[in-house]
Amino acid sequence: MDAGDTRAALPLSLIGRLFEVEREADEQQVEETERLRRRDTLSRAVTEQLGRWMAEVYNREPPKSPLARACRYAINQWKSLTRFMEDARLPLHNNASELRLREIAVGRKNYLFAGSDAGAERAACVYTLVATCVLAGVEPWAYLADVLEKLAQGWPQRRLEELLPPMWKAARAAASQTPSTSSAAT
Repeated sequence: MDAGDTRAALPLSLIGRLFEVEREADEQQVEETERLRRRDTLSRAVTEQLGRWMAEVYNREPPKSPLARACRYAINQWKSLTRFMEDARLPLHNNASELRLREIAVGRKNYLFAGSDAGAERAACVYTLVATCVLAGVEPWAYLADVLEKLAQGWPQRRLEELLPPMWKAARAAASQTPSTSSAAT
């Protein structure tokens, strides 16, 4: 779309309304069933109006115009773009995915300086381990400090699986639930 194309005002307004519904649901911390109900009652009509607008504009614009290309892209991605209407866990936006891709793009230049193929493999292992921590809800620095200390003290190789982030988290949670002997003695 050309910058300043006033025809984009309507779809931008409609998209703004969709985000407003989501913002209010976030602020009110609604349950998934309520979020889905709001999407059905408040967002569905807006989404359908947006889809109709794109189809109309696409059919009357020259196919190679920026506006037609933008509409064609959205129409081709419509199922993915409207998937949030079916699952309350899905956000309206893809910011998390974009952030992850940006991290890869920024790191791409840094990977050239890994020093060797073996260094690049070690870096990939560390990235994977940190990402696994994040997915498991484990603070990476605390995890790495504890695990590196255990490894330095001779942790048995046959028990390495216990040091994977999800198992490590479960063991820490279990340890915090067990009363220590020092507190039992007091």
